[in-house]
Amino acid sequence: MPPDKKKSSYQQDLERRSNDLLRVFNPLDEDAVVEWDRKNGVKLFRVPKKEEAVLPRYIAEKYIREMFDKILIGDADKAVRKENERRISKGMAAMDKTLKTSEQMQFESKFYVGNDTRAKEIVALLYMGVETEFGVDRVAQQAQKEQDDRPAFERAMKTVQEEKDSGIVPTAPASNGLRCNHPLCTFTTEHKIALFNHKKTHRKGDDLEEKKKEAARKVSK
Repeated sequence: MPPDKKKSSYQQDLERRSNDLLRVFNPLDEDAVVEWDRKNGVKLFRVPKKEEAVLPRYIAEKYIREMFDKILIGDADKAVRKENERRISKGMAAMDKTLKTSEQMQFESKFYVGNDTRAKEIVALLYMGVETEFGVDRVAQQAQKEQDDRPAFERAMKTVQEEKDSGIVPTAPASNGLRCNHPLCTFTTEHKIALFNHKKTHRKGDDLEEKKKEAARKVSK
């Protein structure tokens, strides 16, 4: 038998996560029981009615899948009863259950096709969140993050990579623009041509001021 290939980090993480503890909820009026490993002796995991339970991830996700289907079937059953009651109240026959017309089957099928909104509602009702991450110490990780003493470049590199990889475009630092260097002038602009034209106004003003000073010196003589 060939030796086992070394597992990738992704496979190792999947195995680790399978042992996370998840919190789930049972919204029904009866206990729910999840069966696991029938080949080696069935193991049962119970979620009491109208209560929460903490289960390993692989059991919790099986519970959510089975309960999801059960709730959809319940939705369809309620809708069938309501529709038949409506028909009977109007003197009509209930829907035909046989394959001859497939009337009831067609009515029920619309509850089993993909409906993202309803699916999200059901899953959000059943899944309460991660209780404990197997093999992960979030407290230590947070403390390490708060005491991050790496060089500024390494911290910035990691932050920008995480943001861009997740689709977030980091905000560029605000530009200080181009500033006029004439004494007491506060003019700023983002464009070199605008600064060049602005500086011309100072030269004109300086020339005029110099002519006034020259005329005053001639008068004083």
